[in-house]
Amino acid sequence: MGNPFIFVYVFVCPRAPSEVEETAQDRVFHWLGKSPECGSPCFAAMQRHFPNALPSKVVHNRSRAVLEMQYGFRPETTLLGSSFCPDERINNEDDDLPTVMRQYYGDIFPMGGIGGAPYVGETGFAAFSSHVADNGDIIVVFGPHVGVSVNGEVGKYLRQGQSGNSSACGAVIGAYKACLCGEGGNPEMDEADMQMSEIKREFAAHAERLSKADDPMAACAYQAFEMVKDRMLRIVNTRFGSGRLVLLGGIQLNLPHPEFDDHFLPLMFEVRQEGEATIDLLDTFSNISIQQDLRRSPWASVGAQREVFAWMSWSPPAQSPVYQSLHKFFPGALPGEAVHRRSLQVLQKYGFTSENTLLGTSFCPDEINNQSDCMAVYLQDYWGEVFPMGGISGTPFTGKTGFGAFSSHVADEGNILVAFGPHVGISEDGEVGKIPRKGQAKISSACGAVIGAYSACRSGWTEDSQNEDSYDMQMDFCKRQIAPHSEAIARTENPMAALAHQSYYMVKDSMMKSVNTKFGNGYLCLLGGIQINLPPGIPDHFYPVTFELRKEGEPTIDLIREMREFS
Repeated sequence: MGNPFIFVYVFVCPRAPSEVEETAQDRVFHWLGKSPECGSPCFAAMQRHFPNALPSKVVHNRSRAVLEMQYGFRPETTLLGSSFCPDERINNEDDDLPTVMRQYYGDIFPMGGIGGAPYVGETGFAAFSSHVADNGDIIVVFGPHVGVSVNGEVGKYLRQGQSGNSSACGAVIGAYKACLCGEGGNPEMDEADMQMSEIKREFAAHAERLSKADDPMAACAYQAFEMVKDRMLRIVNTRFGSGRLVLLGGIQLNLPHPEFDDHFLPLMFEVRQEGEATIDLLDTFSNISIQQDLRRSPWASVGAQREVFAWMSWSPPAQSPVYQSLHKFFPGALPGEAVHRRSLQVLQKYGFTSENTLLGTSFCPDEINNQSDCMAVYLQDYWGEVFPMGGISGTPFTGKTGFGAFSSHVADEGNILVAFGPHVGISEDGEVGKIPRKGQAKISSACGAVIGAYSACRSGWTEDSQNEDSYDMQMDFCKRQIAPHSEAIARTENPMAALAHQSYYMVKDSMMKSVNTKFGNGYLCLLGGIQINLPPGIPDHFYPVTFELRKEGEPTIDLIREMREFS
């Protein structure tokens, strides 16, 4: 019935005023590189004309959390449909809502044409809904789109390869302008241009009123939503079975790329079922506690990251045992994706690109460190090929020789990024050092190697007792490193948490002995911390401890404050 750790907020947030200042939510989204900075023209335009718009991935996370937690939706029994303008690039990027949702739910039935209306009609929806699994559910996400330029001009977007801004949505804006010139009221349908004829018919009655709006292009986007919503409601029905029909509608905001993620302004979120009353879930996308004006409520920024991440379903909810252990013993821990996005924001300022940067990692090869929500996977997906340096515990056992080989592969004038650290699990009841594994009924240890070494030392292991005939070099190393600290670790409040922190220093010390900056004129970036494996349904976190740049002949640049929680 879904993830027991997802907490659903039900606060109702009113539409933000046009003069709204930065909120805790805004600050976190900008800190992640998702949203424009407070005070910028792009930010001001969004807040003025599209208040409560969210990064598309946040909309997906919030809607998924509610549907799975409260209503038992499952991706394998859910059919996804979409109705958006088929603009070839700006509505089909990785951060656009239909793309994000397709990646999660699987196949998609595209229903929309130019402007976003579902021109497939009743016949198309009937065909689509006939494909749903027995007792399965349908989600339809829909809406028009509109660009917002760097200088805050609504209706404009700088497309890749073009020197100047162009219109977005071109079809909607073109129809509006045609109607202003008296060209939209012709009832005759041009069969060679049916979709544009439909948009002109819609806008003919509204063009004069829209032209008097504070921002006609923003007003056009809202009118386009009413058009798309009207057509959607004409064609959908709940007669496909016993499952639910979810309608998620709004306005897709195309923001400057690649600086920011595209956003989505939710205007409709309903669950419908044959014979049942419609359920309105639009307040799912509001949480007043993280949307306070920071200028008037400066205390709202305290812990803002944690609360916003929990609201985004990136982190466990604040009342859960997992959350309590996570932030008590690893204060400042962040979702793996947040660490990746934040490091990317910083490193780009120093000239790091995926083309000139070589990635190395040193993490324990435990399979739970190679799942899609682990930081190492996010890094590899962005930076490309990786040189794995780590063995059990995360120690870079490839050593000086391995780093020498690795660094010799760097591009001329290129850079190296090395991410490293041990890992530790936290179970559903907040026990550090434990993690449920796929297919196992019993909770197991993480990191098993480090905990095993510690347990051996506590049981009297010494170097003299080591079996000379065994071949277990990495484990023997871990025992030797942990042995001097085992007594002190045992006296702490939480020995497993203390062991994870001590393991970090073991990994870091080995890394510092292995790396150098003699590979060229580029930077060596060292990003170190503790990988934290959380229960299924909660993305893994990373506790950053080291984030620095080194270059031959230059002083080290310490960047860890760029990664820490703001106040």
